Amino acid sequence: MRRQIIYAKTFDEAVDALGGYRAIDRAIDTIVDALDRNPYVFNLFESDFISFRYVITKPIEDLPSLIIIFSIGHEGNVTLEHVEQNLGY
Repeated sequence: MRRQIIYAKTFDEAVDALGGYRAIDRAIDTIVDALDRNPYVFNLFESDFISFRYVITKPIEDLPSLIIIFSIGHEGNVTLEHVEQNLGY
């Protein structure tokens, strides 16, 4: 059974704030492919109150560095939760 990649409403809203999917499509497509193969290899943040995984992309040409936050459900499905420009890069 293939894993599902789910786009949360909060992710769609964050993408809109960055200029829409067309503005960041190349980075998102690459990350989604990697998440579909094995999301468990990405960085994990855990505390007593929250747990999430994240990806930080490198800037390429006209595309800024991005931080993408996601979660993995019990069934192995991935939910993209948030994306923002990495201003620290």
